[in-house]
This record gives sequence, C-alpha cells and structure tokens, in this order.
Amino acid sequence: MKLTPSYLVTKLFPAKQLLIRQHGEVKVVEMSTTKQCMFALGVLTCIGALASFGAYNFWQQTQLQHTSGDVLAENEQLKHELQQARLAQDELIVKLGHLEQRQQLTQSVLATLPASLMPEQGLPFEAIDVSDSNIDTRVARLTQGHDNTFTLLDQVIAKREQALSEAIARAGLPQTVMDELLEKSEQAIAQGGPLELILDDQQTDTSMDVVDRLLTLNQLETMLAQVPHVLPAADYYISSSFGLRKDPMNGRRAMHKGVDLAAWRNTEIFAPAEGTVVRAGRNGGYGRFIEIEHANGFSTRFGHLNEIKVKRGDTVTKGQVIALMGSTGRSTATHLHYEVLHNNKHINPVKITKALTDVFKEQRYTE
Repeated sequence: MKLTPSYLVTKLFPAKQLLIRQHGEVKVVEMSTTKQCMFALGVLTCIGALASFGAYNFWQQTQLQHTSGDVLAENEQLKHELQQARLAQDELIVKLGHLEQRQQLTQSVLATLPASLMPEQGLPFEAIDVSDSNIDTRVARLTQGHDNTFTLLDQVIAKREQALSEAIARAGLPQTVMDELLEKSEQAIAQGGPLELILDDQQTDTSMDVVDRLLTLNQLETMLAQVPHVLPAADYYISSSFGLRKDPMNGRRAMHKGVDLAAWRNTEIFAPAEGTVVRAGRNGGYGRFIEIEHANGFSTRFGHLNEIKVKRGDTVTKGQVIALMGSTGRSTATHLHYEVLHNNKHINPVKITKALTDVFKEQRYTE
C-alpha cells in the first residue's frame, strides 16, 4: 500500500490526550496531530536558529583571531620602529652633546683671543650653511666648521708668535726673555675665581694644542705689555742717541748708556710702565734723578730733572707724571737722560720702543 504524507504525519504525531492534575482537579489537554507538528516545527526552528548563531559566532571569532593577529603584528612593527627612532634620537643627542662641547670651546677661545689676532672685520671664518640639510649633514658641516676654525687659529697664532719673536730681537733683547716672561707669568700672583674647566674629552688633539698655544701667547702678550716700551715724554727731539759718542763736556770718546730727549724746561715726564720708585733724589752726574723698578727684570732711569713729583717706595702707573724736565747735574741744556735696563743690562730705549710699539700697533682692536 502506498504511504501518503498525511498518513506519515499521523503515524509520527498521533493525537493524544494529556491528563494534568492541578489543585485536586484533573484536566484533559488534547494534543492533536496539528498541534504536535506546530510544536515540532517550532523546536526545529529554534534548533536551526541556535545552530546558525553558533556558526556565525564561530566565524566571527575566527575573523577576530585573524584580525587580532594582524594587529599584533602591526604593533610589533610599530614597537620596532619606535625603538629604532629612540636609538636614533639617543645617538643624535650624543652627537649634539659632543658638538655643544666643541662649540663651547670655540666660543671660549674666541673670547680669549688677544686683540692682535682680531682683524678689523673679525676672524674670516667661513659661514656654515646648514639649511635644507638633514640632521647628520648639519652635524657633519658644523664639525667641519669647528675644525676649520682651529686650523685658521693655528695659523694666526703662529704668525703672531713669529712677529713677537722678531720684535724682541729688534729690541735688542735676548730670545731667552720670552721664556723668562712665560716662566714669571706662571706665578699665581693676584689670581683666582670659580673653577670652570674646559671639557676636553670630545675635543681633537689639534684643537687642544691650539688652546695651549693660545694660553701661552696670551701670557706672553700680557707680560710684554708690562715692558717699558714708550719714550717718557710727549714732545721732544732726540739730542743724543744710545751708544758711542763724543762726550759733550770734554769731547772724548765715551759710551752713552741712554738716550737724551730734549724739550722745553718743565716738560712733563711720565712713567713708561707700571712700577715702583726705588730711588728719587740727587745722584751725581744725573742731577735730580729717579729710578723705577718694573716687572720682569726691567728698570728705567731718569736724569737731569728740574722737579721730582714722586718719592721712594711710591707705586706708579703707566702714563703717570713723575717729574719735570730740567738741566741738573752733568748737563749742557734742558733735556731728559733716559735709560732702560733688563736684568741690569742697558738696552737702547729707542730700539725697544720702536720694536714693541710697532708690534703692538699691529693689534686691530674691534671694540
């Protein structure tokens, strides 16, 4: 016999009666085939919905896992890039620190330059163009500029050292006087101040050598400035030079250990350098006489004075009026007999004046 769908449904879901006891009463619930089919369809629908939701949830979790993996990979890449950027930044900070030390040294050196090393327009250091450059290029250019600066300084210091050496020779002073002056400059007299060391751990040997030479040159310039290298009157003419001459009194050959500066009576005589008066009064053929002791083994003597304006033990400054010109002692007319000595040896005052005045005239002040 052929089965029909209604027969199968009726067979699977036969009509039933359910007895339900509640509060002492018995109720009969009819469960027809139609109701059972609808209930079964509802159950299947719920199961299908739950299965679909589970499948969707599984798919979504799978996608989230893939996405999370990509995000983690991107995070790791970003961490790596950030670490590299930090390393590059740290390296740049170190480079800039080194460059700052060099720049501070350059500024300190330029501030220490004696006027003799300063041309009228300033040192011709080449301008460094760091525009439109990356950081590494800028650092490299600035470093090269620092090296060029010290190379130029080395050259101008050498030139100045040569000029001073030649001036000392022209002045009739022994070359050992440079060493003597430097040795005396090492004596820490009336010096002090807070300690501010130059950081040299990032400096080149060349730049530090230039620094040492500059310090030496500054010491020498300072000491030479204390040498009596000017003739001690404003208006005069030289009436008798240093060296051999005929004596003005007896006409015999004699040695003149100074220079005679002739001018009007009572012409002001001033100290050619700072010093201490060691003698002031009459002194035989010198007439009224002054002797001043200067630094570094130098001394000066002044004879035939009309009036003395200082006394023994006085400290005088360069340019201070110490006497008036006259004709006392062994003299034929109004004039000043002027002597310069170094370590008790007479030096031609005109030579030392000309040599050192010329070398100091080479200074080109920028104030």
